[in-house]
Amino acid sequence: MLGATAALTATKAAAGELEDVNARLEQLERQNAAIRKENAALRESQRLLEENHRLKSPGARATVEAAKTSNRPRQENVTFMTVSAASRPAMNPLQSYAADFPVKATPLAGPALFRAWIEGGAIWSGGDPVFSNYAGNNVTGVFDLTPKVGWEAAIGFDHRFAGSFWHVGGQFRYGEGGSSNGTRTIGIAGGGLTGTETFAAAYKETHWLADLAIGRDFAGRGPDALQLKAGLRVAEFTARSSDSDVQAGTGAGASITIANYNDARASFLGAGPLIGLEGSVRFAGQWSFDYSGDVALLLGRQQSQITARSLFVGSPPPTVIDQIGTGNDRLFAGVLSADIQVGASYWLTQNLKLGASYRLDAFVNVFNQSGSSNAGFTPDRYTHGPRVTLTGQFDAM
Repeated sequence: MLGATAALTATKAAAGELEDVNARLEQLERQNAAIRKENAALRESQRLLEENHRLKSPGARATVEAAKTSNRPRQENVTFMTVSAASRPAMNPLQSYAADFPVKATPLAGPALFRAWIEGGAIWSGGDPVFSNYAGNNVTGVFDLTPKVGWEAAIGFDHRFAGSFWHVGGQFRYGEGGSSNGTRTIGIAGGGLTGTETFAAAYKETHWLADLAIGRDFAGRGPDALQLKAGLRVAEFTARSSDSDVQAGTGAGASITIANYNDARASFLGAGPLIGLEGSVRFAGQWSFDYSGDVALLLGRQQSQITARSLFVGSPPPTVIDQIGTGNDRLFAGVLSADIQVGASYWLTQNLKLGASYRLDAFVNVFNQSGSSNAGFTPDRYTHGPRVTLTGQFDAM
């Protein structure tokens, strides 16, 4: 009888301990369920943040996909480790807690991104007016040869290295100012001769530049980043001008033509270090505000060339006198080249945008005023005008 009583007492004690263990397991399971719920909410928040970034930055889609791929094995392991306690009674509750604990991933700069663009637009030339004086037979005057509306075209590229904030990029630009000219004809009489005197002048500017630079993102990501860059610029600015004075008369059985022609070319060709910045700010959905600016110190040669021709034709007797002279001046100089461009763009697709902007280029001290061919030229020249730019970008290997 005493033995049965002892056995019953031991059974009740064991049952009490089992209930205590089950109660603790249920409490741990509730805690694990709460932790899993919190982790699910954190993962959903992270997914929404990534989705929001993808919508804001067209070039970041591949970055988000890569991050999702790298996190998938960890997420699958978490799913496996969060099985209910009833199906894994032997699992340590601390292991379940560690499996559900969120792990932060290191943010990446993104995959390689290649961007190319083409641009064109109208330009006006600034600086002091360009002019040409003329005088003859008590008549004087000035031709205003300030260039008329011209054009400029450009192409460029930018490549961001994979997993890096560093870029390499470049551009090439070529432009021409509109030709300007002037003529005037007056009557002449004297010495038994009557005739005319015609004055004429013409002027035209051309320029080109090429840049190659290394850049780094300092704010933002992808195409919206602010990039600072440094590199090399090579540029040439050329002005061509001509003027003429032709007198033609007849009388007393004779005819005479006297003509003077002058052709001049002033130019600068140089290269030097370049620093600049460029960037884009998204606003209003698919719209973005684009900006860029560069400054370069170019060291090179200012050259001034002139060809002068004097021609006399008379009869009778037939007489022709033709004389040609040339001059050439060269000077080593430094020229400041600077530009700024601002505008707005619209993303037509995830990889293509169309933009409109306004650009100003300046060449300071570009001409040698002491050169024999530089009458009427100014040392500082400016070009400015509207631009239309088409840009394409895609992820590169």
